Amino acid sequence: MVAHGWGYCMAEGTIKPEIKDSLKSESENTTSEKTISFEYKHQVESNVSRTRIIWTPRFIVIFALVLVLGLSTESLLTQGWLDGYYSGLRIFQVHVIIVCLGWITLLVVTHSNWIRIASIFGIIWAFFMTMYMIIYLLNTDLALSVRPLINAATCIALLGSYICLSIDKTPINRLDVWLFGLAPLIVCIVVTLMYFLVPANERSLAILENAIASTALVLSLLVWWVRPTLWKSQPGPTFLFGCVPLILLVIALSSKEFNRSNYFLAKVLSRPIPYLLANESNFFFLQVALLLLFLGIMRVIQFERESSIKE
Repeated sequence: MVAHGWGYCMAEGTIKPEIKDSLKSESENTTSEKTISFEYKHQVESNVSRTRIIWTPRFIVIFALVLVLGLSTESLLTQGWLDGYYSGLRIFQVHVIIVCLGWITLLVVTHSNWIRIASIFGIIWAFFMTMYMIIYLLNTDLALSVRPLINAATCIALLGSYICLSIDKTPINRLDVWLFGLAPLIVCIVVTLMYFLVPANERSLAILENAIASTALVLSLLVWWVRPTLWKSQPGPTFLFGCVPLILLVIALSSKEFNRSNYFLAKVLSRPIPYLLANESNFFFLQVALLLLFLGIMRVIQFERESSIKE
């Protein structure tokens, strides 16, 4: 009887530590799951609050004022240009300077390498735009031959900036991999076709440069608008930046020609052309394109400022 009791106590003593270990393990697993759940919930709440805080009341007011005042001013400037009070050269130079200041501000504010590279491409874009305006004043054969080259360089700089901006803080999915992987091959095929579809006696280096500029603009639009991840992660910049090449392409299509010397400054730097029916719309909507580009930069600057405050 004593032996039986002793055996029972030994068995009980052996079982109890196992039960304790099992309970301890279950407790640790439960605590670990709770910790993971809490961290995930905290991360989700952090991301939600980060998204909401971008459009602060102050930023909404500033954004709305810039948009409304910008559109009103551009309407007045268009009317003054049509009345012959000034040429379009100074008006668009001011627009380019304002956009360039936005790129410089973004370069200073950001902590992201992708956005830094995008800002550098944006400053290069502004440089080529200014160079085109300076060369426009030189009415020489050399200046005429250089214009398509500068147009191509301007559109490529915009595309480079757009690619870097769209990659930053955006998850890359299978569609993005296919888009960026096939883009160089598609560009080569499209540019070659556009060049060789022109009659042999009309082919020139300017035709090739304009084909490159047109393809770069189309890609600038596709980089933003065909990627669902961008519409989910940053819909504001996606809409604003995507509208810029869309406006330029629509203006080119409405004129039934892609052989332009500059998409951003299509026949608007001098006085209104008497036979051109789209004088008013071209001048106004090209200003709107630059305004939307500046608003997109403002939105990215606000995001970078709020991100730095959070960190």
